[in-house]
Amino acid sequence: LLENCCREGLGLRSLYKRSSGRVAFSMDPVRDLLIWAVVQNRQELAEIIWAQSQDCMVAALACSKILKELAKEEEDTDTTDEMLALAEQYENKAIGVFTDCYRKDEERAQKLLIRVSEAWGKTTCLQLALEAKNMNFVAHGGVQAFLTKVWWGKLCIDNGLWRVIACMLFFPLLYTSLITFREKKLQPMNCLTRFRAFFTAPVVIFHMNILSYFTFLLLFAYVLMVDFQPLPSWWEYLIYFWLFSLVCEETRQLLYDPDGLGVLKMASLYFKDFWNKLDVCAIVVFIIGLTCRLIPSTLYPGRIILSLAFIIFCLRLMHIFTVSRTLGPKIIIVKRMMKDVFFFLFLLAVWVVSFGVAKQAILIHNEERVEWLFRGVVYHSYLTIFGQIPSYIDGVNFNIDQCSPNGTDPYKPKCPETNEDNKKPIFPEWLTVILLCLYLLFTNILLLNLLIAMFNYTFQQVQAHTDQIWKFQRHDLIEEYHGRPPAPPPFILLNHLQLLVRRVLLCRPATRHKQLKEKLEKNEEAALLSWEMYLKENYLQHQQCQEKQNTEQKIRDIAQRVDVLAELLDLDRVKRTGLVEQRLIALEDQVHQSAKALRWIMQALQGNGFTSEEDMPPLASSRTSEVKELDLEEKPEEKQPPYHVLSRNLIYPGSHTIRFPVPDEKVPWEVRALGSERCSCWDCGRVFCGAWMGDRRSRHLLHACLLFPTRNPMGRTGLRGRGRLHSFGPNHALHPVVTRWRRNLDGSIIRKSLKKMLEVLVAQYPLSDVWALPGGSLEPGEMLPLKLKWVLRREFWPQFQNLLKQGTEIHKGYLDDPRNTDNAWVETVAVSIHFDSQNDVQMKRLNSFLQGCDPELCIRWQVLDRRMPLHANHKLLLYKVSTLLGAYY
Repeated sequence: LLENCCREGLGLRSLYKRSSGRVAFSMDPVRDLLIWAVVQNRQELAEIIWAQSQDCMVAALACSKILKELAKEEEDTDTTDEMLALAEQYENKAIGVFTDCYRKDEERAQKLLIRVSEAWGKTTCLQLALEAKNMNFVAHGGVQAFLTKVWWGKLCIDNGLWRVIACMLFFPLLYTSLITFREKKLQPMNCLTRFRAFFTAPVVIFHMNILSYFTFLLLFAYVLMVDFQPLPSWWEYLIYFWLFSLVCEETRQLLYDPDGLGVLKMASLYFKDFWNKLDVCAIVVFIIGLTCRLIPSTLYPGRIILSLAFIIFCLRLMHIFTVSRTLGPKIIIVKRMMKDVFFFLFLLAVWVVSFGVAKQAILIHNEERVEWLFRGVVYHSYLTIFGQIPSYIDGVNFNIDQCSPNGTDPYKPKCPETNEDNKKPIFPEWLTVILLCLYLLFTNILLLNLLIAMFNYTFQQVQAHTDQIWKFQRHDLIEEYHGRPPAPPPFILLNHLQLLVRRVLLCRPATRHKQLKEKLEKNEEAALLSWEMYLKENYLQHQQCQEKQNTEQKIRDIAQRVDVLAELLDLDRVKRTGLVEQRLIALEDQVHQSAKALRWIMQALQGNGFTSEEDMPPLASSRTSEVKELDLEEKPEEKQPPYHVLSRNLIYPGSHTIRFPVPDEKVPWEVRALGSERCSCWDCGRVFCGAWMGDRRSRHLLHACLLFPTRNPMGRTGLRGRGRLHSFGPNHALHPVVTRWRRNLDGSIIRKSLKKMLEVLVAQYPLSDVWALPGGSLEPGEMLPLKLKWVLRREFWPQFQNLLKQGTEIHKGYLDDPRNTDNAWVETVAVSIHFDSQNDVQMKRLNSFLQGCDPELCIRWQVLDRRMPLHANHKLLLYKVSTLLGAYY
């Protein structure tokens, strides 16, 4: 769906326009995408979708709730922390948007809190925040202002509490200026609606119920202590009637379902509240005690059970203090401390029981009375913690009159084992004293201080968020008394009778007050959401500006840029190491093998008679054709010119002599070209046979006569004589081409254009500006050129001759050289010496014996490339070597 929107150039907002007028819960595409992104942990995508959503506050709170629920199911601690942190981010987004809305228009912002969102399960922002326990959102000043407004109803919030209580006790004061209302229509003193508006305000209902509850407890205590007769008095019947009104109210709360959730769902929500559980427990205990009280034989047990019910009803008073900013959080502290005590009792029970059993077994022999066993093991051991140490434990204060020797007296414990003569205890006093000291050490010092530390931790943890906790739990109290009938018990039965007639006889459904949940009209809702989206855009822009100015964000941006540069450097390293080229070559091999397999399959099918009307498509038979296609740019260099080129340069090297220009068509000797030969300044009158020393036979032709200057086998050059060459005719030379693979620091071969790169050994001789191969002219009878001997030390000459014999001959014969003339030319033998391994022993010895003579001679390994500054005719030899080895050139 996102791809289609992006392809069509549409935003996520257009999805709302394409949907139908009434959107069902399962037909909101933006909501579904947001939930999917949150569940799949696509944080960036979820933020983008949330930024495009219409109902952004509800969406942010819903995402916060989803993440908190997922965090409960997650077992990994790190993942749980990440989910909770992300949930807090979405809560902060909702707070930010609501803050901008509240600053702009308080009334509209409060409407956003109670507006029913059809897309999110007909819930509201406030309800989602409460279910997700987003305390920061509920503690927001705008939310608390709205709750205060609901708490005071139609009364002005400036009214003092003493004024409310005074009008509640003496209602004619309502028609004075003592109390004020927010609505102007309630301001006239003779208005009858002032009475209803006052007594339906939640703050008034709350204080009237407090007064009623205290009256009930006082009357209950009076009956238990003063007027508990075998036959109930009218005061006791009044208590029963009062309790019946409380039972009816709890039943109304259980069955009150304005949202149509069902009885089971309402029951689960009802019993999630701790105070509702306490109410049910008190009512059940009271009914059990009432049943026993009405039976004459169980009158006394009934009074005991009713006394226990009175304790539970008194504990219910703590719920009243939640309205107090000071005492409200303390109730949360007490509830959490009760949990701490519950787990602490397990540790304490281990020491109490262990010490009690050991003490009882050492002191008392065969105590058969169960009640005294419990006293000795548990009760006395527990009292010992608070300083009530038994007098007989050390034998000093032992008095036989305080115990029963045989355990026959039901009101005295059994005496310890004593001596028959003097009636003194015979148990080891030193052992019981040691056990008592250890017991007191661990219980009084260790365990009790541990309990104090646990209480201190709980107190500090709650005290740090006292204001948030009070504001959060304040909503439950306001919501309870906002929907509660105005009359206090027992007069609340009149309101219950009215509700019963309306629901049963008139069949009217339960309705929720608009102050906490309101469904807006379509036009009003659309205008409100548009206003919310506008302020959301302002909030996002403000957040972006703050993030840009934030120092931490700047550091993150710099770190991100550094990471990008590091990735680029790593990519460049990968390219330099040739990993990409190696993978491409491996892929090329696989394709080649696949082509061979396909060829075999096609031939097998044709051999078995499976033919087609069309001819078999051609397949590449080898990789050479593919390699040739990759080397199309290098093919023009392979094509050699038909005639020598360097030998016809106009300026002869090392002199001011100008050659006679010879065009290509006049180069062959067969073509007559008068006046095209010019005599060299070096050979005038020096044509003699003594120039031929040793084997001067050309590899292109045999010179039978030495009286006439021989002719260049490749044609005219525009200059006669021998020039700068040593002899007429062929001047033999030797050029060893020593190469190795170019490698990275890790030893991998570097590639370029899918080919391996070479390094060639070159030298720069004195008075020369270019690099050349380490070789040159061969003197008669010599095996190595003089220039090569300059490069190598004498002790390595024999080994290098062996390398030449093992090498590959790549060129033999005429060499196009600028020094060539019509009567003298260079003929060379080029031998390729390649070291394939970087650990080659001969290569290491060669490197150690380089540059043995002239300090001005420069020798190095040069990357083989066509652009390297090298002697002109040596590039042809390097090209042949690269072609031989399949390397890059």
